[in-house]
Amino acid sequence: MNKLKFEQLAGMNCHYAHYPFTYYLDSIAEVGVKNVEVWAASPHLHVDDVTHQKAQEARCAIQDRGLKLICYTPETVVYPVNIAAPEEDIRKRSLAFESRGIEITAELGCRMMLVTSGWGYLNQNREESLGRAMEGLAYLTAKAEREGVLLALEHLSPISSNLINTAKDLRQAVDEISSPNLKAMLDTCQVGIVHEHVRDYLELLGKDLVHVHLVDGTPGGHLAFGDGNLPLKEFVDTLGEYGYEGCLSMEIADRRYFMDPRQADRQSIETFKSWIQ
Repeated sequence: MNKLKFEQLAGMNCHYAHYPFTYYLDSIAEVGVKNVEVWAASPHLHVDDVTHQKAQEARCAIQDRGLKLICYTPETVVYPVNIAAPEEDIRKRSLAFESRGIEITAELGCRMMLVTSGWGYLNQNREESLGRAMEGLAYLTAKAEREGVLLALEHLSPISSNLINTAKDLRQAVDEISSPNLKAMLDTCQVGIVHEHVRDYLELLGKDLVHVHLVDGTPGGHLAFGDGNLPLKEFVDTLGEYGYEGCLSMEIADRRYFMDPRQADRQSIETFKSWIQ
């Protein structure tokens, strides 16, 4: 049976929001992980704050610690960013925000940026909202093609969006855009919320599945490994069986970990190691 490798694991900084960016990098280096995904929310490389000089400084800070940036992830759920918005000013601002994110990804020397569909108003026609989302994704994909960046499209839970929630939704979106610069990713909490299995994503998406947020939950919550009730070991085994070769980011985000984020990483790392040994 194929197994995932420890080298595929990546640290993420959501639960380091009350620490400086360099503390996050030092922590990931200290726990022995070599890959990092940057959730780009203030004070950690928020899109609106990143000049070219700041991008270069961050790039050096990552490299100086022997780390590799595998994904740049602008916040597009909490902040007022919605590429599917019916209001033209919100949609234009959102596309400009994410376009700048693509530029920053390239400036950081990073291959991949995470994108989402945005959301539609629940009292309005979903298909019209989805149409605007797809137009926005096509626009961003064209930008990514020019910048040499791969976009990883994440499905969202029905709590966050009514547009792209399932493996089938991701398959349809990737097929519609039909570009080597737009692929799909999964989040294990979202998988649990919509009562699917990672196998569904592997079967439907195949090599178009390029990234994973590996996280525990109940089924939501984005918890450290072992603190939820998702069949996470089964998910890990299945990813290995299918020969998944991408990275797995520990998207630990619950505020219970904000005081001691490094311990949450250690717990997750040791649990992951026990699964793959």
